[in-house]
Amino acid sequence: MNMACTQFVILAGILGSGKTSLLEALLDAGSGASTAVIVNEVGAINIDGAVLSESARGMTMATLSNGCVCCSLTDDLVTTVEELVALRSEEGKEPFERIVLECSGLSRPGAVMRSLEQLAKFRFRLHIVATYDCSRPPLDSDFEDASAQLTAAHTVVLTKIDLVSAERRAQARGVVAGVNPLARIVDEFSSSIRAREAFAEVDTSVSPRIVVSEPTRVGEALLHPRVRVFRARFTQKPNWEDVLEWLENITGMTGDRLLRMKAIVAGPHGSERVLLQSVGTTFAAPRRLASTSFDDLAAVFIVRDCAMVELQQVEGALGVTWTALQRELPDVSAVHVA
Repeated sequence: MNMACTQFVILAGILGSGKTSLLEALLDAGSGASTAVIVNEVGAINIDGAVLSESARGMTMATLSNGCVCCSLTDDLVTTVEELVALRSEEGKEPFERIVLECSGLSRPGAVMRSLEQLAKFRFRLHIVATYDCSRPPLDSDFEDASAQLTAAHTVVLTKIDLVSAERRAQARGVVAGVNPLARIVDEFSSSIRAREAFAEVDTSVSPRIVVSEPTRVGEALLHPRVRVFRARFTQKPNWEDVLEWLENITGMTGDRLLRMKAIVAGPHGSERVLLQSVGTTFAAPRRLASTSFDDLAAVFIVRDCAMVELQQVEGALGVTWTALQRELPDVSAVHVA
């Protein structure tokens, strides 16, 4: 079965931050029939009309009233996904439009991505969504897990906005923009629109944007005392092998302090442009960009507890100029990453 059209969504967020409510809103909006949901416990999807059954492969599954297929996560994510896909094929149905993995509050997307490497044959389109509880700022209560989740996300969804003042809501946007200027931020009162925007396709070759329920000017991103965003702009076109060696050296030096990286560099043949990215120390396969017009080659690093001077000291046969990016967020568009 050709699964290249299937979006695989990692839905992350600390406990009680609104992941299940966001997912329920998506399914209630009519996206259930072509969606599969993987949860730690089937009961976590609290939607009336679920019919629990044991599949022929032994999976505990639930068919919800809107047609969504829900299953519990086994000890092996790869096996769970493979069985979902196989059962869909055996039923003679089209591939799922979307498979959503609702992670536990302690899960970190990087670890999940490492598991998904074994599913490369399906060529899923990966989308990481993280929830940010405006009523309980997650970085204040669970920094290690929350910072890994928020900085990994392609899309960050503000939740519980009805419980906070306009000032707290604006502050939440600033915090998210400060720790992850590469993310698309969804700030929307309507639960249905919020869900639609949260799970919408994301083009990782364009600049981030903020989806809000009314015209709002987002203030300056708020610096976090432990999270920093740095840009390394290449002063000359770097050799492909030198870039890979340099990134390997940075990864080795930072270890788990590296939260996310995105870069546009010259490819192996020089004239092409390639997008490189990682969540933590888990690197995605290089992606060749359709356009070769990107002349401003650069890399953006989101790190925790790491000073720029440490990155500057990493060895590598590259000429780079380092900049702290939080004070110049609009420049993110210069490297066309999101």
